[in-house]
Amino acid sequence: MTAPSSSTAPSASEPKMADGMIDWRTLIGHSEAVQGDEPTDTAFERFRGHKQEYMAVLDGQRPEGVCARREIGMLLGGRYGYALFARKPARAHMAPTSLSVSVDMTVDAVLRAVFSREAAEFYDDVILVDSEGLFLGLIHVHTLVRLQTSLLEAHVEQLQAQRREIANKNEQMEMDLALAREMQLTLLPRQFPAFPPGAKAEDSTLRFAHHYLPSTAVSGDLFHVFPLGEHRAGVFICDVMGHGVRSALITAMMRVLVQEACTHVSSPGEVLARVNRGLIEIIPTETGVMFVTAAYAIFDAERRSVSYASAGHPAPLHLMRGKGTVGLLDQPRCDFNPALGIFPQVTFGNYERSLEAGDIILFYTDGLFEVDGADGTLLSVEGLAEFTRALAAEPLPVLVDGIVAAVRSYAARGFDDDVCLLAAEIPAR
Repeated sequence: MTAPSSSTAPSASEPKMADGMIDWRTLIGHSEAVQGDEPTDTAFERFRGHKQEYMAVLDGQRPEGVCARREIGMLLGGRYGYALFARKPARAHMAPTSLSVSVDMTVDAVLRAVFSREAAEFYDDVILVDSEGLFLGLIHVHTLVRLQTSLLEAHVEQLQAQRREIANKNEQMEMDLALAREMQLTLLPRQFPAFPPGAKAEDSTLRFAHHYLPSTAVSGDLFHVFPLGEHRAGVFICDVMGHGVRSALITAMMRVLVQEACTHVSSPGEVLARVNRGLIEIIPTETGVMFVTAAYAIFDAERRSVSYASAGHPAPLHLMRGKGTVGLLDQPRCDFNPALGIFPQVTFGNYERSLEAGDIILFYTDGLFEVDGADGTLLSVEGLAEFTRALAAEPLPVLVDGIVAAVRSYAARGFDDDVCLLAAEIPAR
């Protein structure tokens, strides 16, 4: 039985794909075929009657393979070829291999099968069968090449559209982060208060300087200075675990909590305890571990003293200009002063230290000293103290910027974390 001729085959059109499937019938190029038991000269005559390069060889309606115009022509066109091969069955002269695909196959499966063929049979027509394995027609390989090209082009267009969408979202995120950075910077002092209020900066009994360097657009570090009287100031510094947007949001909460705490309690330890309770109430436990190291100090210029409390924060440095020494403003090691946000009910110890005229207390976050040198050696607090000692004679703003510059020069990879340095000075008269 001969399959329908190419004149009745479905016309190839742009296929529509859904869920990785298309109607392969729309890609049929022709349906020329010969029965496998028909003589080879019948196949030869069929080729003479159309322009197709391949015909299917069938057993009833089931395909056995394909035969090629060129091979059949060479076989029967030789000197003795017609006499030797013309009456032999067509199936005896099929191509060594052939590829059949089903209407049920996905686009990926069909294209993978087609393009994994050896070079010798790559350009052979592909047999299409229905779900029962019955012959439907032949698909030209160039039709499948065009299909693959159109799919690739569509994929490229989709990727480009996705890239544009991602770029737009990234641009919006950058704008949001820039706004978040500006808003976070408003939480920091734009200028430090004078003591007593209204005094000129050079006459203030307490002076301050800082260096603030986020590692990303926003920071998990925060500091603030609160006037508590004509000659008293509260100094707060904290470092939220991690860095980035999440940590920056916590710093905004910390600013509100510490400002509120300062209006209700007086000692540094009580301030930290109140902030700790507020932080635990705000941050739900299901968000995971979130802790904040912090320190709060009260400077009294008239008494020349500082009282302070720490919640797991690095101990401040005490620069004694008169003696030319740098030490730690540390608390006893036996005291339990954990970071904020971990234990709901905890008390923080209060400590007091006398100060001399010209003394400077430097508060900082761990991003300033947890840096590695070119040889891999950690700077540590001791190294930070050495840089401070070398700059001890400098004016307060120069001292602060000089310390950060010295650490930056030491750090082989730069700063990996947020950096905050705040210095408080009782100036010499």
